[in-house]
Amino acid sequence: MAAHMQTEDDIIDKQGYLASRSAHHGASDSDLGADVDVRSLFLMLWRRKMVILACVLMGISIAAIAMSFIKSQYTANALVLIETSKASKQIQDLQFAMPNLRLDDSFILSEIEVLKSRVLARQVVERLNLMTDSDFNPRFVYANAQGGFKKLNVYGSDLSNLPQEAQRDLDSVINNVLFDLDVRSIPGSKAIRVQYTSHDPTKAAVIANAFADVYIEQRLEAKFQATKKVTEWLDKRLTTLREQVHVAEQAVVEYRSKFNLSEGFRKDVVSSEQVASLNSQLIEAKTELAEAEARLEHLRLLANDTSRIETTSEVIRSGLIQSLKQDQVRRQAQLSELSSRYGPKHPEIIKSRSELNELSRKLRGEVLKVAESLQHEVEFAKKRVQTFEEGLKQYKGQKSEDEEAMIGLRELEREAESSRLIYDTFLKTYKRSDNQEELQEPEARVITRAVPPSTPSYPNKMLLLSVSLAISIFVGLTISFLMEKLDNTFRSANQLEGDIGYPCYALIPHIENMTQTELARYIINKPSSTVAEAVRTLRMVLNLRPPKSGKKPKCVTITSSFPGEGKTTLSVWLSRLTAKSGEKVIVVDCDLRRPNVHRTFGQSNSNSIVDYLTGDASLEDIIHKDEKTGLHRIYARSVPNSALDLVSSEKMERLIESLKQAYDLVVIDSPACLAVSDARVLAKMSDQLIYVVSWDRTPREVVMSGVKQFRDMNYDDLAFVLTNVDVKRHVKYGYGDTVYYYGRHKEYYAN
Repeated sequence: MAAHMQTEDDIIDKQGYLASRSAHHGASDSDLGADVDVRSLFLMLWRRKMVILACVLMGISIAAIAMSFIKSQYTANALVLIETSKASKQIQDLQFAMPNLRLDDSFILSEIEVLKSRVLARQVVERLNLMTDSDFNPRFVYANAQGGFKKLNVYGSDLSNLPQEAQRDLDSVINNVLFDLDVRSIPGSKAIRVQYTSHDPTKAAVIANAFADVYIEQRLEAKFQATKKVTEWLDKRLTTLREQVHVAEQAVVEYRSKFNLSEGFRKDVVSSEQVASLNSQLIEAKTELAEAEARLEHLRLLANDTSRIETTSEVIRSGLIQSLKQDQVRRQAQLSELSSRYGPKHPEIIKSRSELNELSRKLRGEVLKVAESLQHEVEFAKKRVQTFEEGLKQYKGQKSEDEEAMIGLRELEREAESSRLIYDTFLKTYKRSDNQEELQEPEARVITRAVPPSTPSYPNKMLLLSVSLAISIFVGLTISFLMEKLDNTFRSANQLEGDIGYPCYALIPHIENMTQTELARYIINKPSSTVAEAVRTLRMVLNLRPPKSGKKPKCVTITSSFPGEGKTTLSVWLSRLTAKSGEKVIVVDCDLRRPNVHRTFGQSNSNSIVDYLTGDASLEDIIHKDEKTGLHRIYARSVPNSALDLVSSEKMERLIESLKQAYDLVVIDSPACLAVSDARVLAKMSDQLIYVVSWDRTPREVVMSGVKQFRDMNYDDLAFVLTNVDVKRHVKYGYGDTVYYYGRHKEYYAN
């Protein structure tokens, strides 16, 4: 990742940094649900391309090997068309005789079942002599190998009467034949596809055509038999119908003679017209009676309510009543006017009321007269209705005998006509049934005969290879994703910071094929290399990002989880580059178990920090100077039994404090923190701890366990450095940090 650069005025404390990191990662996690990093996905696939390619090659190889062991099968197709036009016409002709015979979708499905029936398959077996075919009857081959099986001699003859053992063989052959048969309809048409699959393409075509031919012949035979039965039945039925027609017509003649009814007799028609006219008059009279009774009832109800009396038509037509009604209205107006001036006992009021009552009495009298007139109309209407009813009853009595005779005659005539119609219909059908050529034509025909297929239908090599390819790619992708998820190392600064919570100051590229001494000189020999630039970035971050004390760190301890992660090399590189820039720097090898600083410089460790701590040498004796850079060095030698005691001694602490006073930067190369406890003691004496993590090597749990040791002792001045970074592989991972630009923009650096 890019180095964390800031001025001293912008320094943040550890808690603020962790809070900002947590907020950043929280936002990133929430964004993952909405956005997918397509570029990272493709980079992951590119990294695992060899895994995916291996899975694809393995899948295709397995498919190719499997296809070499699979025996090819060929499918032949024949098409049978159901001709509905002729069949429908014949069914309409015979509909009265066979009402359940229909040609629709269910009929097509029924014909498919006929094609797949064991009866039809038996006929195919007999026609093609499949009982002697080893593909369908393995027992035939076995019998020939054993010198012949006499019971199998019947296979070439009629299969209607077989011995019991041969019958079992026949059933087995029929099952084998039907197993490879496929019959299906073609949607949207009346065509049926007959498919047969066999290892022999010619045999597949022959059997498919045999099924179609036997089906057509079977339908022809069934139709001939059905036509024969219909003709016989029609012949018998016609004889019966002929006798019924004769009897019905004879009954009509005898009935006419008995009641003296001539052929053109129309008396019943005239009588019906008279009855209809009389009924109309009777209905009209009843209607007038109902209207008169309704008006009379309405007038009686309004006799005492003179205010609504004008609503009847009789009152409206009466001039006297209208005049009295006008006088009543005028008197009421006068009474209202007088009431506004006088009291209720005034003579004028009493007089006016008396006159008004007299008018009401006269008005009711006139209404009663009108009601009496309506009563007379009602009586007249009743008599008129009674007269029509008596006349209608008398007329009906006079014509009842003629009507009964005509009813009986019409019934006999209808029976005779019905019998004659049925007879004529059957006679026409019987004549059509005599046309044997038309009725014996099959209602289905073969429109496409099967031909031997040139390519196998199974296995479908392209489909099998495509499926194998798809499955292989899926398996490869699954394995790639699992490998990515199960990857338990760190490859970027973001991963370190996000998982552990401490900053990562720099990423140091990996250098191959160099000895430890050559590595120490590499930073001096190639000052413009990416490695030198990465170490300069670390030095700059240490200067610009001081620990919690707020001061520039003067003592930096470098440790790691395990040996061999590059902490000693980083200590030498950081010390040399800082010293070359003009600062006074000393590197102290405090690994008293596996000292390496002296080997890095190609020097002897005869005078070491152990000699100083034990009092065998002075400080001036153990300090060595690097002539090329001016770097001062203190070597160490292995004393595993007393290493921790020496490192944690007061003399060691005083030594570190004196070095801080004398030098601008003190770099301590400490042992691996998970191996021994020396690094924790040295961290307490330092201003900053650099925790080295090897790129794509150190497990995450190991790093977390190592960091926990310092966190448990409340030490927070800790930062990470990723070492041994494979620049090319790192770029493939797509992390946008410093190493990404090392790989993509090499023109900035001179290796």
